[in-house]
Amino acid sequence: MNADMRWDELELVSEIVAGGTLSEAARRLGVDQTTAARRLGRIEARLGAALFDRIDRRLRPTPLLRAILPQLSAMAAVAEEAGGRLRRSRQKAAGSVRVSSLGLVHRLVLAPALGELATAHTDIEVELAIEDRSVSFEERQADLAVRLGRGPQDTATIRRLGRLPFALYRPKDGAHSGRVVAYGQDYAELPEAIALQALRPDARVLARSNRLDVLAEAAVSTGAAVMLPVLMGDADHRFSEVAGTRGAAVRDVYRLAHPERGKAPAVRAVARWIDATVSRRLGQG
Repeated sequence: MNADMRWDELELVSEIVAGGTLSEAARRLGVDQTTAARRLGRIEARLGAALFDRIDRRLRPTPLLRAILPQLSAMAAVAEEAGGRLRRSRQKAAGSVRVSSLGLVHRLVLAPALGELATAHTDIEVELAIEDRSVSFEERQADLAVRLGRGPQDTATIRRLGRLPFALYRPKDGAHSGRVVAYGQDYAELPEAIALQALRPDARVLARSNRLDVLAEAAVSTGAAVMLPVLMGDADHRFSEVAGTRGAAVRDVYRLAHPERGKAPAVRAVARWIDATVSRRLGQG
């Protein structure tokens, strides 16, 4: 008989045995009583034998069904255990989470705090992906992102974490007045680019780049001044801050989450860690 029946049919039979009535079996399975009765009728018609006797408004297994009740009970137990494991896995914070951000955020903020996350969530693996552009959540390029500014992430869940000030820095050794390194023209509208132009309007631009780490190295090499986030400038002992320039530009820092993946326990756990870590590092948490 088992070879002729699908699991959903065996499940229905098992629930009728457990509940004693079609109505109770239907309730357990989340279907209406008419549907359950129709399915049982099809099973018995295909087998050419009755599986239940109707006694005192209850369904009692016939001898044919009683002969396989131990196997049916074992299958139901295995199915319940499998379902429980799936539910527990879904609720557990485990798996790989991809976090996109600028190199300075990963290097100076998130990577140094990874020990806290690893201790709290032993089954989470974090991929710290360095991206200079806004990732596409629709294309699943990241689960979470930390950005300076919101960007065109209309479908992402967004949370503001704080503000990051910029300052003008110059190399401690070999600094030359009247020299700067700057963003490329495509980034001319950014607050730090506008601030650099205002602070050093007549300076000679020696090099341009869209990467802050490249600009920092170029500044050290040429003795030029450079506009840097204070997290980066203060941490680099090759630079000294130009007095009176701190806060000349300020960028809002946001954490973005994939609209669907953001609901996964592992992603939620990493998002909470990012929120606390970034806010604390900015002195605003």
